[in-house]
Amino acid sequence: MVMELAEDDSTLLDETSIPPPTEPEITNPFANPQLSLQALTGVPAYQTMRVTGMHNKKTLHILLDSGSTHNFLDLEVAKKLGCHLEAIPPLAVTGGGGHKLEAAFMCKGFKWQLQQHVFTADVIVLPLVCCDLILGIQWLKSLGPILWDFEHLQMEFRTNGRKFVLRGAKIPSIKLINNKSFAQAVQEGAEMCLLTLENDMSNLSLPTCFLLSVDSAPMVVPNLISRLLSEYDDIFVEPSQLPPHRPGFDHKIPLKDGCEPFNLRPYRYSLVQKTIIDNLVTEMLDQGIIQHSNSPFSSPTVLVRKKDGSWRLCVDFRRLNQSTVKDRFPIPLIEDLLDELSGASIFSKLDLRSGYHQLRIATGEELKTAFKTHSGHYEYLVMPFGFTNAPASFQALMNHIFKPFLRKFVIIFFDDLLIYSRCLDEHENHLRLIFDTVRNNNLFLNQNKCCFATSKVEYLGHFITAEGVSTDPAKLQAVSEWPLPKNLKQLRGFLGLAGYYRRFVKDFGKIAKPLTDMLKKDCFIWSDQSTKAFEELKQALVSSPVLSLPGFTKQFIVETDASGKGIGAVLMQNCHPIAYISKSLGPRQQALSVYERELLAIVYAVQKWGAYLSHAPFVIKTDHRSIKHMLDQKLNTPFQQAWVAKLMGYDFEIRYKEGVSNIEADALSRKEGAELMSLILNSQSPNLFDTIKSAWQSDPFLSKLCSELQQNPTSNPKFTWIRNELRRKGKLVIGSDPTLKAAIFHWLHDSALGGHSGRDLTAARIKSLFFWKGMAKEIQSYVRNCGVCQRNKSDLSASPDLIQPLPIPDKIWTDISMDFIEGLPTSAGKQVIFVVVDRLSKYAHFMALSHPYTAENVAKIFLDHVFKLHGLPDSITSDRDPIFLSKFWNEFFMLQGVSLNKSTAYHPQSDGQTEIVNKSLETYLRCMCGDQSKTWFQWLSLVEYWYNTNFHLAIHTTPYEVVYGQPPPVIYLIYPGLPLQANKHRSERQFDIGDFVYLKLQPYRQFSMRNQLYHKLLPKFYGPFKVLDKIGAVAYQLDLPSSVEKHNVFHVSQLKKCPNPTTVAFQPVPTTAFQVDRIPLLILDRKMVRRGRVEATKVLVQWKDSPPEQATWEYYYDLLKRFPNFHP
Repeated sequence: MVMELAEDDSTLLDETSIPPPTEPEITNPFANPQLSLQALTGVPAYQTMRVTGMHNKKTLHILLDSGSTHNFLDLEVAKKLGCHLEAIPPLAVTGGGGHKLEAAFMCKGFKWQLQQHVFTADVIVLPLVCCDLILGIQWLKSLGPILWDFEHLQMEFRTNGRKFVLRGAKIPSIKLINNKSFAQAVQEGAEMCLLTLENDMSNLSLPTCFLLSVDSAPMVVPNLISRLLSEYDDIFVEPSQLPPHRPGFDHKIPLKDGCEPFNLRPYRYSLVQKTIIDNLVTEMLDQGIIQHSNSPFSSPTVLVRKKDGSWRLCVDFRRLNQSTVKDRFPIPLIEDLLDELSGASIFSKLDLRSGYHQLRIATGEELKTAFKTHSGHYEYLVMPFGFTNAPASFQALMNHIFKPFLRKFVIIFFDDLLIYSRCLDEHENHLRLIFDTVRNNNLFLNQNKCCFATSKVEYLGHFITAEGVSTDPAKLQAVSEWPLPKNLKQLRGFLGLAGYYRRFVKDFGKIAKPLTDMLKKDCFIWSDQSTKAFEELKQALVSSPVLSLPGFTKQFIVETDASGKGIGAVLMQNCHPIAYISKSLGPRQQALSVYERELLAIVYAVQKWGAYLSHAPFVIKTDHRSIKHMLDQKLNTPFQQAWVAKLMGYDFEIRYKEGVSNIEADALSRKEGAELMSLILNSQSPNLFDTIKSAWQSDPFLSKLCSELQQNPTSNPKFTWIRNELRRKGKLVIGSDPTLKAAIFHWLHDSALGGHSGRDLTAARIKSLFFWKGMAKEIQSYVRNCGVCQRNKSDLSASPDLIQPLPIPDKIWTDISMDFIEGLPTSAGKQVIFVVVDRLSKYAHFMALSHPYTAENVAKIFLDHVFKLHGLPDSITSDRDPIFLSKFWNEFFMLQGVSLNKSTAYHPQSDGQTEIVNKSLETYLRCMCGDQSKTWFQWLSLVEYWYNTNFHLAIHTTPYEVVYGQPPPVIYLIYPGLPLQANKHRSERQFDIGDFVYLKLQPYRQFSMRNQLYHKLLPKFYGPFKVLDKIGAVAYQLDLPSSVEKHNVFHVSQLKKCPNPTTVAFQPVPTTAFQVDRIPLLILDRKMVRRGRVEATKVLVQWKDSPPEQATWEYYYDLLKRFPNFHP
């Protein structure tokens, strides 16, 4: 294929318009460039070889092609790598088959890495299909003399006086596959080719279908070692059969005394995931590493997605590990191992292929490894990942097999073998002995993870060379690359980390003084002296004695923290830091919940420091209390399954550490500039925020305080001035303007967000955002005098019987209760609310139903709204509604293993959880719907959010936080006091003549109330009315309107005092026909509707003292009949 200029334009060849080439041997970068047909199509040929390289830690698939004259980089790859592209005159690439490609860019000085050597060359950017980078004659000529063995795909050359050997991937062989393998290959996205023979060529025995798989793992090795690798190439292949039994070293699982077999239910998966699990199980059965089982043990499976998009099937062995007697086989100490390397200059690192799978399960122990999927019961024949004693068993086998060579020229840490020698010839002999041992013991190596005959090797977190052992620079990177602080908050974050280790830093105060002085000055001013102090302090933090070397006889402690923008961790021993790490989070990770980010920080740290933590028990400290229960919780989400699976096999304990004491990890997680605090107020009302700022200036005290803080930020330690905002302990300060406070009360109490919550809940919402002096009393006064609350909420008094609470569940959404709310007016075709509550977290779901509903309908609603989020529970508590007593309902849940509990007849308090939720739900709808009770359906989603985000005294948090973080331990301290809260004595209630009281009407005792079909959302109380006289000890006479046709003497239990009658609106008492005495004001609209068999007029009526938004549709005929004096 020939590349030629697209246009006959001499300016394209002008040397002034084209930068001089990097390679001197090519004077014109566009002089007759050629691209071979093999390079264009990807068809292998004798003059090409595929290798794998790296560019900024990204893998590159490289084609070495002597048939191409220049270097070519794929356009999409260049964009993904962020390469700087320079425009060049358009070039048309014309192939022998008539294909045309156009190149319009080139990349100068493109760098890539082969093995441990970095190469640089100019490349032409072109759309490629066969690979990422093509290296042609342009690069090959720069290497000098080359010995290229196309038969064995090996290239030898020298650079900088060092001999390199590149080994490319073998040209894929044609492999006949059956229909099952073909189906699996299609699912995995493998490249295949269908070969159709037109002539009779059956004597060639060619297959009709073959699988093309390219495994390119180039290695730069000396020629002596290269021949040795070819000689032992059989130990680098995938094992084709099970490993042999090795008496005394097969893995055993000793169980603790009294441990009984357990049978855990498998986790739930979608239909697609079940198909993936079936395929993976079939593959494992074909490989012989598992077999069918009838074991009494059963652990659930975990489906984990790998980086390449494929899936791995793991087993959640946490229950088995808890029941296993720990094997304390002596794990070698890394510092002792490294002491053996004195005098060595040549190193090779070997990695066993699927190391644990090369160890058999002891005969008779297989049943304990059993796991269950949706389609079968299986058990392992080889040791899988995740057993608590797996590292000890594997280390014991390695020590036995390689015992003659240990600490002579081999050190072993689990499946990592390090061979060290003084010279290359000696190293070749050592490798031969190791390879013979591997072959004789039926072990196999993973060549992609091995390195051979190198002068520098990374091993167990250390870099080893002939000069000695050095620590991994990545341990220091999180601190050494800390950016210069740009504001006071970032500076405080850095000084917080530095101050934590100040006792280890000599002259800490003197070094840090230029930085600490900046906290006291009038403004943040960064100077050269500040930079010097900053760099000196960073250097001190990553130097001895601050950063100590690990001691493997001491316990390791991992402290982690996560912020909105990043995660951080510190590896410590005896309060001495050993390593730091931090990582900024991408947009998807930032969207995770707090619990998920905290777990991500733990997984990232444990995997990063696995070499230190895998040998012995260690401690994880986190400032997120709910993480403590991570090891005991059910894995309900793919996120939990993927990340917790990565921690299986480690022996650790999670401890809670207060955030204020978790300074070091907290600072690392926020080093990128501290996460932004979102001000909810801005999204609620920009005008309200402007009003708050204006109130600071009109308030003399706050105005003076703002001025002082701007001049001297430390003048008043209780307040801060940040981003032109006055705050106290992070809360926005509110001035004395009563109008402003009224707006806040309306937003956080009266609106749908506030839901007319009680005093404590309203105070919790307001105090989470604002502060002003005396706010507690003002909140209490506002809620007490809220007319909507007084009329629509029940009068709270103690019940004569004592509460006997049900047993406290162990986990969320394993024990739930459910009930129906009946008697509602039709709204959007719905008349009933189905309530489901988790008994531990108090989280609730509200679902609307239509009459008539059956057990089948309710079960489907439950599956659609609850099951899909939380799975099936272990038990359901309900009343004795016919739905819950039906045969279908009982058989449906009994088949799923769900226990059904019924409350005692005429005593719904045994199902008190849903009764309380029902009461809260009805109160909210009563407050928000007002007279328009038929609009309750549109409030249902809001009331569910309101309820689940409300602070609950029983759990000391909100249900939302519990569900997404698991229940805190304090919950078990709160519940024993629950009966005491409900069993307090009644208070004596008395009123004076002249007081104003609210009147409660009982719907089942008042004749007028029984005439009303839907009383659920009607007000609980009416009035207020004036007390005229006291009748006896427990009754009062009220001043009722003359239109009310009922006796005006009421029992004290039906009355509630009005604290301030002048501040609330009057709620009229229903008349005998139960129509509220409202006066029509205007007719806003008209429409014709069918009423029975005739046409009728409906009018939209605005009522007196009501806004237009509360207008209702009424029949015009009925309206005139009720109000004959109304003339619209």
